[in-house]
Amino acid sequence: MLRSSLTLAGLVAFGATAQAQQAPTLNASKKMPITGAIRDAGIYHQATNTWTRKSQQADIGADIIYSNTLPTGYFYGLTGDTFIDEGRIPSPTSPTQTQGLQLSRPGCATSYTIDGVAFTYCTQDVTGGNFTLNFYQTYVPCATVIAVTPTGTVAIAGPSTPANGTTGCWVITVDLDPASGFVMLADGDGAFNGAVAGPAAGTPGAGDRFGWSMSSSLVGSVFPEGPVGAGFLGFNIPDSTVWDSPVNYLEEGTGMSTADQFRIEGGPFTPGCYFFGGGAELASFGLELFADACAVPPPGVGFCFGDGTGLSCPTVGCAGGPFNGATGNGCGNSLFPTVGTNLAATGTASISADTVVLVATNTPNSSVLFFQGTVQAGTPAGNGTLFGDGKRCAGGTVIRLGTKTAALNTTSYPQGADQSVSVRGAVTPGIRTYQAWYRNAAAFCTASTFNLSNGYQITWGA
Repeated sequence: MLRSSLTLAGLVAFGATAQAQQAPTLNASKKMPITGAIRDAGIYHQATNTWTRKSQQADIGADIIYSNTLPTGYFYGLTGDTFIDEGRIPSPTSPTQTQGLQLSRPGCATSYTIDGVAFTYCTQDVTGGNFTLNFYQTYVPCATVIAVTPTGTVAIAGPSTPANGTTGCWVITVDLDPASGFVMLADGDGAFNGAVAGPAAGTPGAGDRFGWSMSSSLVGSVFPEGPVGAGFLGFNIPDSTVWDSPVNYLEEGTGMSTADQFRIEGGPFTPGCYFFGGGAELASFGLELFADACAVPPPGVGFCFGDGTGLSCPTVGCAGGPFNGATGNGCGNSLFPTVGTNLAATGTASISADTVVLVATNTPNSSVLFFQGTVQAGTPAGNGTLFGDGKRCAGGTVIRLGTKTAALNTTSYPQGADQSVSVRGAVTPGIRTYQAWYRNAAAFCTASTFNLSNGYQITWGA
């Protein structure tokens, strides 16, 4: 498809040509330099049209599945037009390609539920406008989206600029409520259709990309606003997404399979496909998409519960009892008599890449000792033995990993500069068992002043 060059000179000439056909108050060029910092506007909650300022907390997915965040230093004014850009979210059949410009990684699902969007824009209007982003599946770069029904829509009522004519630039993270979150098929239709081998591996086929359009309510304003240009050829593709290895969301990246072109339509400028005249800068715009894409299974399994299964807890016969814990937890304690303490873990149980974190919840705010064993205690194994107000579950050769003080009834190991679980526990490949022992001196049931969580078993790999 033919595309027109929007180099800086070309932009000015293009804008000047269009100027004669528009109201004389419109700017002659769509490309404007960013002269100040791009500020974080916080979290915009679409369901309630409210903001959480200067906060990184939102009910959005844990994974960044698309990221086009390398700023070019320019923004591009919307004057009643719609810009349409593209990118790709990989499916499991997407190949790994680490050379050239079409870098690619395989995905982990055939579709993803988008529940958060980050969008970067600048405005020179003190009132600010409302942006509408629409998303389209199986999009062919530079195709029209007029009369095409979007898969999802995101409405942004963002901050403005301090004074008319000055430039205020913002990144907004939009928290989509369950009703406005939307599902995007990976690779456009759930499978990769492009080249999977040879020098062209990773080059998308027809329909492998998604499209997204943006428009602003500031139609015909003398003060421009529009999206920030983002992305460079050959730089950090696809860093800052869950597809990168190792994953580092603090990196910036160029969006996977983002083409060096975008479409303008629906406004006063001549509809068509444009780019910036070659060079490293992509004709593309800043965007991040969030989802719970690749759920990581827990590194182990619980055992030896105080929930009424197996060996009875010491607290069963207490007045007002039985004080069993909830399903999957340890025996009841003075603060949570019918809940008990739970020990679980997150991370990867690989000795060479250990990210395991042991997490104890529903404890008193007291000292908590995390320890490691080599077997499941009790007869039969895993039944446990009575110990304090609870059951001893981790037995054999025992190593104390570390003692922490719980806050808000929760604590974990490791923290900060602590050694990893595998290093502190001198772990070799195979099975290890874990438990949390905690101080519980409050008057409760027996004369014991301590209790324990359930047991947790991890099979470690090399």
